[in-house]
Amino acid sequence: MLTVTYSRVGSLDIKLDIEVPAHPNSGALPAVIYFHGGGMVAGSRRDALFPEWFRESVLKRGFIFVAADYRLVHPCTGFDIVEDVKMLFRFLGDESFSTRHLPDGMSLDTARIAVAGFSGGGYPARATGIYASPKPKAALLYFAQGGDMLSDQWVAVKDHPMPVYGAAVPPDPEMRAQLAGGLPPIADAPFQLRGNGSLLDPDGRWYFCPYWFRTGDFLDNLLGEPMSAGLRDLPASERLAAVPEHLRPALLEAQLDATFPPTFLVHGLADGVVLPSESQATYDRLSELGVRVELIMVPNADHILLSTANLAVLADGAAEAQEKGMDFAEHELRA
Repeated sequence: MLTVTYSRVGSLDIKLDIEVPAHPNSGALPAVIYFHGGGMVAGSRRDALFPEWFRESVLKRGFIFVAADYRLVHPCTGFDIVEDVKMLFRFLGDESFSTRHLPDGMSLDTARIAVAGFSGGGYPARATGIYASPKPKAALLYFAQGGDMLSDQWVAVKDHPMPVYGAAVPPDPEMRAQLAGGLPPIADAPFQLRGNGSLLDPDGRWYFCPYWFRTGDFLDNLLGEPMSAGLRDLPASERLAAVPEHLRPALLEAQLDATFPPTFLVHGLADGVVLPSESQATYDRLSELGVRVELIMVPNADHILLSTANLAVLADGAAEAQEKGMDFAEHELRA
């Protein structure tokens, strides 16, 4: 595995990992790019939530595996993530990329790239399908955030914690102090497995997500301007029209068009973190636009497709649904 910096913003290096198949064919190979989860506020291309099954599936099919970080929300915004994915595709598309970073005789076929977004990684994955050049050949969206950021899930004030993850959030004064403390831009906040089996990034950035879930301020931080207070009083059908034009490029659900790549979505029907309605909304819109799209809703599956009966294991049918996504990507990459 090779780690390289694909973009530098000020003093911040934004990195990616590259891994090639054990017995690759020579010549130009397709690639699959992995975008990590973490609610857009935490996580890393290589952390305790890394889906090893996905990496193995990519490599065994003879594809180059790329895992890319991106700038995390607060103090960065969705606009910064959009710029990151643009820069990522420029970096991969540069004529020198293959000679500098791949084995002799191998090159990256930039016309055959698929992207995969897990949870919060759904946002940068979606952004590639809208803003990257060239656009990916396929998009895989696993319980992916970014399909309906105007919903009450992200803009409504709540009197209950975010399901699964809400119980241990620090008190409000502590959260407000952390957020007001002038946090530096960051693109790598890896989750670590603690002794009690729980997950947390060392700086506690993950707490931003369940905190904003409860305060209804997630969208404000994604767009970089306060919008939620005015939107939450409007019917859902009127919210998009109330978002100023200059903010809409970062509201990806409003930017889908017929050029979006063929897309495969997997979601748990019992997901209380990223609601299954986000994947359903993406599926419905792409279907209207005539884009090839498939959706699998996994029964009795919570976030990350974990079983509602036992959050330590995948729900029945989840592993099969995930691999069907890779079958979908392979079909597009070999077409």
